[in-house]
Amino acid sequence: MAIPVLQRVRWLVVSEAGLDEDAFSRLYERHLDHVLNYVRYRLGPEEAEDITADIFARVWARRSGYDPRKGSQTTWLWAIARNAVTDRLRRRWMHVELPASLPAGSDPHAVVEKEVELWAARRALARLTEVDQEIVALRFGAGHTNRVIATMVGLSEANVAQRLRRALRRMRSDLEGDNK
Repeated sequence: MAIPVLQRVRWLVVSEAGLDEDAFSRLYERHLDHVLNYVRYRLGPEEAEDITADIFARVWARRSGYDPRKGSQTTWLWAIARNAVTDRLRRRWMHVELPASLPAGSDPHAVVEKEVELWAARRALARLTEVDQEIVALRFGAGHTNRVIATMVGLSEANVAQRLRRALRRMRSDLEGDNK
């Protein structure tokens, strides 16, 4: 899965801005999995690769504007990633889309059940405030610690931990309510 994203990003960036292949590869390898998982949490798997490719293309297109006095490259990358996801969320509706065809030998009922469970989880996540959605996605999608998340969203580490607990409790309650 990573190779198509890398190829898309290389095509987008090389065709427009030129790129130092080694520098891009290091940045990409270090952050791809976390960014991709974050995007999956926020937008779902359907758009994850395209948006992730777009995020890395934006990073390199704007690389001359990076100012190390304002923060680390990682912080800068995540600001771009969060903005790209927010932009996409503003432009689309959340919906369930079942696969056009099923893998050979798969149980159609199990596939539909899994899709419905994913849709319910996305719906429960969408019911949270924007900040809480961001905290959940940064924690479980990107794998960041509460301390790092606190820096990214401008809250205290204790507040992030508290909001995360409450958000998960709300999601669990929503999901349990859906199953009754």
